[in-house]
Amino acid sequence: IIMMQVENEYGSFGQDHDYLRSLAHMMREEGVTVPFFTSDGAWDQCLRAGSLIEDDILPTGNFGSRTVQNFENLKTFQQEFSKKWPLMCMEFWDGWFNRWGEPVIKRDSDDLAEEVRDAVKLGSLNLYMFHGGTNFGFWNGCSARGTKDLPQVTSYDYHAPLDEAGNPTEKYFALQEMLKEEMPDIEQHEPRTKTFMSMKAIPLAAKVNLFEVLEDISTKTTSFYPQTMEEAGSGYGYMVYRTRIHKATEQEKLRIVDARDRVHCFVDQQHVYTAYQEEIGDQFEVTLTSDQPQIDVLVENMGRVNYGYKLLASTQRKGLGQGLMQDLHFVQGWEQFDIDFDRLTANHFKREWSEQQPAFYKYTFDLAESNNTHIDVSGFGKGVVLVNGFNIGRYWEIGPSQSLYIPKAFLKQGQNEIIVFDSEGKYPESIQLIKTPKFSEV
Repeated sequence: IIMMQVENEYGSFGQDHDYLRSLAHMMREEGVTVPFFTSDGAWDQCLRAGSLIEDDILPTGNFGSRTVQNFENLKTFQQEFSKKWPLMCMEFWDGWFNRWGEPVIKRDSDDLAEEVRDAVKLGSLNLYMFHGGTNFGFWNGCSARGTKDLPQVTSYDYHAPLDEAGNPTEKYFALQEMLKEEMPDIEQHEPRTKTFMSMKAIPLAAKVNLFEVLEDISTKTTSFYPQTMEEAGSGYGYMVYRTRIHKATEQEKLRIVDARDRVHCFVDQQHVYTAYQEEIGDQFEVTLTSDQPQIDVLVENMGRVNYGYKLLASTQRKGLGQGLMQDLHFVQGWEQFDIDFDRLTANHFKREWSEQQPAFYKYTFDLAESNNTHIDVSGFGKGVVLVNGFNIGRYWEIGPSQSLYIPKAFLKQGQNEIIVFDSEGKYPESIQLIKTPKFSEV
């Protein structure tokens, strides 16, 4: 370790240099002796707000284009403080992350190589990302545009020089060729590559409805008004909100006043309504057949904003929020079920399943030897996949991702188990494992 960073892009959030100094002091107190640096957008406002150049801490910039101009910005900022330090781009963006319902973002390999050529002539750089990755589980995160949250897909392949699995791409070889031209004495080697396996027609072994096992696999809390996920002690994933209402008329008007991020409403466990983002808040009609119908609202937290102006916004508190209205009054008296997939057992699959309900689907298969692969999720609606108990992430039929990466370490010799939780009630009778990732046109 030759350097350590204080904060990350703090200049895009705040300007409290005492806070930054406190972090630097804590790091020194814990025994860090290497030089410090900060990392911010490479223009004056961000550098001034997020750096500690006055404390002799190196400011670095984050960018992926206009390389000459951005290095000039860093140089000008240093000169204001009478510094003549090395120039460095700490995050040289060679691709970008992807969001649900949008096309896959790609960057031209030759364009990247020429921008990196400029960078190595003027200073130093750190490719972001050099190796793509995966935000397993519920860690995909979210960006924001205007008033909308834009949850990101599970894969953080980033169109990087090394892909999600670590294999070289066209971009890798374009950079390698350019660097050989600029630095002919540097020894280069052929990169190692990983192998992948495929498997067709893995049959469905069992299935069970969420509501059949909800009490067993959840932590339950009660409240007068519905609690946010955070108030109920839940950080991520799914929560079911349950209450009962009085039947005043057969056709009743309901309104989910505020919820984040996506909701399914059930009356006596029959699906009646689904809403996402701006649709939430609209009034909808339901048919009531019992005198005291049970209302269940399944809410999915699809990820919190991780950069920019909405970091502290109220929209980052997830769950049912302001609650449910029946006609003109708020419904009171609620149970919250914080779902924990780790509590699901083989015995739960002996219970009932029915159509058009959120459910779990189990697929089993044997392996003589494990290898890297992807699961094709194109036959499902929306949900998450568990491989031998490990949550490998989310899928959604709207794309662009139609597969999820499974590293060989998650598989084992002998019997393997894949459990899919699908909130839409969609599933195939068999699934397949594929060698390459799958995408849909958006």
